[in-house]
Amino acid sequence: MDVDQMKVLFVCVKNTARSVMAEAIFNSLAKKWKAESAGLQKAEKIDSKVMQILEKNGLKAKEKPRSIEEVKLDEYDLIVAVCDESCLILPSKRVLRWQIEDPVGKGDQAYEKAFKELEERIKKLIKELEG
Repeated sequence: MDVDQMKVLFVCVKNTARSVMAEAIFNSLAKKWKAESAGLQKAEKIDSKVMQILEKNGLKAKEKPRSIEEVKLDEYDLIVAVCDESCLILPSKRVLRWQIEDPVGKGDQAYEKAFKELEERIKKLIKELEG
């Protein structure tokens, strides 16, 4: 595998919160790799609280969610499922399964907790990938 071409896909239910945060965090920290994200279901827009927490941390959310049907899974070197639901349907190709609590519909503290947990896991992942 050519590390310069490595692509990571973060997946959650609707691609409005956890996977969007993961994509932004990963792309802000990784030097050679690019992350994208998708959801199991089609959603209309990114969660506004996610946009706020990313902005607060100097990051930018992508424009709009997309569903897993809109991506070609075989283009990714690694898939990271950030929720239980997406763990069930993803292929057995290299998949990491993280269970991050869904902050949607909960208070600001839940979004902060999800962001911090994703940030910690992504830092470890990048260290592993770069090492």
